Amino acid sequence: MLNTFSTKGIFKFSKLSFHLKVSILNFVIMLKKSLIFIAALAVLFFITNKVIMPLYVKHADTVKVPKVIGMNFIEAKDIIENGGLEIIQGEMKYDESIPIGQIMDQNPPADETVKYGRRIYVTICGGEQLSEVPNLKGKSMRDAKFTLEQRGLKLGETVRKNTNEFPADFVISQVIQPGSKLKKNSTIDLILSDGPTIGDLTVPNTVSKNLDEAKKIIAESKLKIGKITYQTNNELPPGQIIDQYPKSGKSANENTAVDLFVARKKVIIQQEVTEESADNNEESKPEGSDKDKNNSETTKSKTDNSKDEKPSSNDKTTDKKTDKKTDKPPAINKDDSKPKTTEPKKAESPDGE
Repeated sequence: MLNTFSTKGIFKFSKLSFHLKVSILNFVIMLKKSLIFIAALAVLFFITNKVIMPLYVKHADTVKVPKVIGMNFIEAKDIIENGGLEIIQGEMKYDESIPIGQIMDQNPPADETVKYGRRIYVTICGGEQLSEVPNLKGKSMRDAKFTLEQRGLKLGETVRKNTNEFPADFVISQVIQPGSKLKKNSTIDLILSDGPTIGDLTVPNTVSKNLDEAKKIIAESKLKIGKITYQTNNELPPGQIIDQYPKSGKSANENTAVDLFVARKKVIIQQEVTEESADNNEESKPEGSDKDKNNSETTKSKTDNSKDEKPSSNDKTTDKKTDKKTDKPPAINKDDSKPKTTEPKKAESPDGE
């Protein structure tokens, strides 16, 4: 029994290993065929690209690409088409230093050998870069100015017109239509709304006129004088109109009040103030100061007299007493309360003169 089981097992194992060997052998054969096929394709591609195609191009009709950089598009087109090639306008670049329409670049480059009928792409200069005009209708004047500055444009002249369609200072229309191309820093003129029509009369211009002339002009326009406000302005002559409201050109009804702003000079009273302050200072001094002044002048005159006279022996005791008395404040007279000017007495000479 054991011998029979072992014989069958060995037979099955040998049979399994045989099939495995056959499968591995078939895989190796297929792999070799695949590698040979890939190698053949690589060789064929190399031969086609390096040998066959150059020979084909060499024996076909070829031409050298002419140099067209620096020419305008029309001249370049004639030269390229006469050489059996085709010109195609490519992208456009902007350069202020190069004229508009001049060719800046080409592809393929000049003197390169190409097949007959090849397309030549050229880059054309657009000159200075242009800005597209935006649509400003319905915008306020402030928004319109900001929009133009963003595009590199500027606000030009403005004309005002009464209309009920838009509020005052809003754009009614524009002279240059939206979508147009302009150079940078170009100006756009606008027509602005001046508000709805109020009346059949027009407010006259009184600015720079004097007050009398302004009153006359307003009266002749069937309007009336409103509030007159004076403003200090040293640069304009007195009485000249600085501003007015409503502004000139506005529509108005009959007897509409026109407020005026009139210039006036600034009054300079510096010298008068100085004199008045000096008088006030003298009046503000206390009465005692005037009395002290009078007493000091009297004392000074007495001392001058004592110097001129020769002192005697009897006068020594008197001088001592007077010295002691002078230490006390002098008596105040009723007449001293009044401001008066006193001149110092002249010293008497020893001869009594």
